[in-house]
Amino acid sequence: MSAADAVDRFTACQRRRPRVLLVEDDRALGRILTWTFEEHGARPLLARTRAAARTIVAAAGFDLALVDADLPDGDGVVLAEALRADHPAALVAICSGRHGIGASGHRPPGVDAVLIKPVPIRLLLDLLDTVCRTAPDVVPGIRHTRDAAIRPR
Repeated sequence: MSAADAVDRFTACQRRRPRVLLVEDDRALGRILTWTFEEHGARPLLARTRAAARTIVAAAGFDLALVDADLPDGDGVVLAEALRADHPAALVAICSGRHGIGASGHRPPGVDAVLIKPVPIRLLLDLLDTVCRTAPDVVPGIRHTRDAAIRPR
Protein backbone atom coordinates (compact mmCIF):
# COMPACT_ATOMS: atom_id res chain seq x y z
CA MET A 1 0.00 0.00 0.00
CA SER A 2 1.39 3.39 -0.98
CA ALA A 3 1.48 6.36 1.36
CA ALA A 4 -1.32 7.98 -0.66
CA ASP A 5 -3.47 4.85 -0.24
CA ALA A 6 -2.86 4.92 3.50
CA VAL A 7 -3.92 8.58 3.68
CA ASP A 8 -7.02 7.83 1.59
CA ARG A 9 -7.93 4.95 3.93
CA PHE A 10 -7.42 7.15 7.01
CA THR A 11 -9.61 9.87 5.48
CA ALA A 12 -12.28 7.29 4.67
CA CYS A 13 -12.45 6.29 8.33
CA GLN A 14 -13.84 9.74 9.14
CA ARG A 15 -16.97 8.92 7.12
CA ARG A 16 -20.13 7.15 8.26
CA ARG A 17 -20.89 3.43 8.28
CA PRO A 18 -23.12 2.13 5.46
CA ARG A 19 -26.81 1.80 6.43
CA VAL A 20 -28.28 -1.57 5.47
CA LEU A 21 -32.07 -1.81 5.52
CA LEU A 22 -33.06 -5.42 6.23
CA VAL A 23 -36.74 -6.09 5.62
CA GLU A 24 -37.19 -9.66 6.86
CA ASP A 25 -40.13 -11.11 8.80
CA ASP A 26 -38.30 -14.27 9.92
CA ARG A 27 -36.95 -13.32 13.36
CA ALA A 28 -34.02 -15.76 13.38
CA LEU A 29 -32.86 -14.79 9.90
CA GLY A 30 -33.26 -11.12 10.75
CA ARG A 31 -30.98 -11.53 13.78
CA ILE A 32 -28.37 -13.43 11.77
CA LEU A 33 -28.35 -10.77 9.06
CA THR A 34 -28.15 -8.00 11.66
CA TRP A 35 -25.18 -9.64 13.39
CA THR A 36 -23.45 -10.32 10.08
CA PHE A 37 -23.67 -6.75 8.85
CA GLU A 38 -22.72 -5.30 12.25
CA GLU A 39 -19.68 -7.56 12.37
CA HIS A 40 -18.61 -6.26 8.97
CA GLY A 41 -18.85 -2.57 9.80
CA ALA A 42 -22.35 -1.70 8.60
CA ARG A 43 -25.26 -0.16 10.47
CA PRO A 44 -28.15 -2.62 10.02
CA LEU A 45 -31.72 -1.33 10.26
CA LEU A 46 -34.15 -4.25 10.73
CA ALA A 47 -37.83 -4.07 9.80
CA ARG A 48 -40.25 -7.00 9.84
CA THR A 49 -42.99 -5.36 7.73
CA ARG A 50 -43.38 -2.92 4.84
CA ALA A 51 -44.86 -0.33 7.20
CA ALA A 52 -41.91 -0.59 9.60
CA ALA A 53 -39.48 -0.32 6.68
CA ARG A 54 -41.08 2.91 5.49
CA THR A 55 -40.86 4.36 9.02
CA ILE A 56 -37.18 3.44 9.32
CA VAL A 57 -36.34 4.81 5.88
CA ALA A 58 -38.11 8.11 6.64
CA ALA A 59 -36.05 8.47 9.83
CA ALA A 60 -32.65 7.09 8.80
CA GLY A 61 -32.42 6.49 5.04
CA PHE A 62 -30.35 3.60 3.68
CA ASP A 63 -27.50 2.73 1.32
CA LEU A 64 -28.39 -0.93 0.69
CA ALA A 65 -31.80 -2.56 1.07
CA LEU A 66 -32.35 -6.32 1.28
CA VAL A 67 -36.09 -6.89 1.03
CA ASP A 68 -37.86 -10.22 1.56
CA ALA A 69 -40.29 -10.80 -1.32
CA ASP A 70 -43.04 -12.13 0.98
CA LEU A 71 -43.91 -9.92 3.95
CA PRO A 72 -46.84 -10.20 6.36
CA ASP A 73 -48.32 -6.86 5.26
CA GLY A 74 -47.79 -7.16 1.52
CA ASP A 75 -45.53 -7.69 -1.43
CA GLY A 76 -41.85 -6.99 -0.81
CA VAL A 77 -41.24 -6.47 -4.53
CA VAL A 78 -43.65 -3.51 -4.50
CA LEU A 79 -41.81 -2.12 -1.46
CA ALA A 80 -38.44 -2.56 -3.21
CA GLU A 81 -39.67 -0.69 -6.27
CA ALA A 82 -40.96 2.16 -4.05
CA LEU A 83 -37.64 2.31 -2.16
CA ARG A 84 -35.80 2.62 -5.47
CA ALA A 85 -38.11 5.40 -6.66
CA ASP A 86 -37.48 7.38 -3.45
CA HIS A 87 -33.73 6.56 -3.18
CA PRO A 88 -32.27 6.20 -6.68
CA ALA A 89 -28.63 6.14 -5.53
CA ALA A 90 -29.08 3.20 -3.12
CA LEU A 91 -28.72 -0.49 -3.99
CA VAL A 92 -31.96 -2.48 -3.70
CA ALA A 93 -32.12 -6.29 -3.70
CA ILE A 94 -35.00 -8.73 -3.35
CA CYS A 95 -34.46 -11.91 -1.30
CA SER A 96 -36.83 -14.75 -2.00
CA GLY A 97 -37.34 -18.39 -1.22
CA ARG A 98 -39.58 -18.60 -4.28
CA HIS A 99 -37.56 -19.75 -7.23
CA GLY A 100 -39.91 -18.09 -9.75
CA ILE A 101 -38.66 -14.61 -8.89
CA GLY A 102 -35.62 -13.85 -10.96
CA ALA A 103 -35.39 -17.39 -12.36
CA SER A 104 -35.85 -16.13 -15.92
CA GLY A 105 -33.08 -13.58 -15.43
CA HIS A 106 -35.72 -10.82 -15.35
CA ARG A 107 -35.52 -8.37 -12.45
CA PRO A 108 -38.44 -6.27 -11.28
CA PRO A 109 -38.08 -2.59 -12.27
CA GLY A 110 -35.77 -0.66 -9.98
CA VAL A 111 -34.28 -3.75 -8.35
CA ASP A 112 -30.52 -4.23 -8.62
CA ALA A 113 -30.45 -7.92 -7.70
CA VAL A 114 -32.70 -10.88 -7.01
CA LEU A 115 -31.19 -13.21 -4.42
CA ILE A 116 -32.56 -16.72 -3.95
CA LYS A 117 -32.53 -18.00 -0.36
CA PRO A 118 -30.43 -19.32 1.16
CA VAL A 119 -28.17 -16.44 0.13
CA PRO A 120 -24.45 -17.02 0.71
CA ILE A 121 -23.03 -14.49 3.17
CA ARG A 122 -20.18 -13.84 0.74
CA LEU A 123 -22.71 -12.50 -1.78
CA LEU A 124 -24.24 -10.18 0.84
CA LEU A 125 -20.78 -8.88 1.72
CA ASP A 126 -20.07 -8.28 -1.97
CA LEU A 127 -23.18 -6.06 -2.10
CA LEU A 128 -21.92 -4.22 0.97
CA ASP A 129 -18.53 -3.83 -0.69
CA THR A 130 -20.23 -2.31 -3.74
CA VAL A 131 -21.94 0.26 -1.52
CA CYS A 132 -18.65 1.06 0.20
CA ARG A 133 -16.94 1.62 -3.14
CA THR A 134 -19.68 3.73 -4.72
CA ALA A 135 -21.18 5.90 -1.96
CA PRO A 136 -18.86 8.87 -1.45
CA ASP A 137 -19.53 9.36 2.26
CA VAL A 138 -19.40 5.72 3.40
CA VAL A 139 -16.47 4.07 5.18
CA PRO A 140 -14.91 1.50 2.83
CA GLY A 141 -13.27 -0.55 5.60
CA ILE A 142 -11.82 -4.03 5.38
CA ARG A 143 -14.10 -6.92 6.17
CA HIS A 144 -12.86 -10.46 6.69
CA THR A 145 -14.53 -13.74 5.81
CA ARG A 146 -13.23 -17.25 6.27
CA ASP A 147 -12.14 -17.33 2.63
CA ALA A 148 -10.31 -14.02 2.32
CA ALA A 149 -10.39 -10.35 3.13
CA ILE A 150 -12.64 -8.23 0.96
CA ARG A 151 -10.95 -4.94 0.18
CA PRO A 152 -12.48 -1.95 -1.62
CA ARG A 153 -11.27 -1.62 -5.19
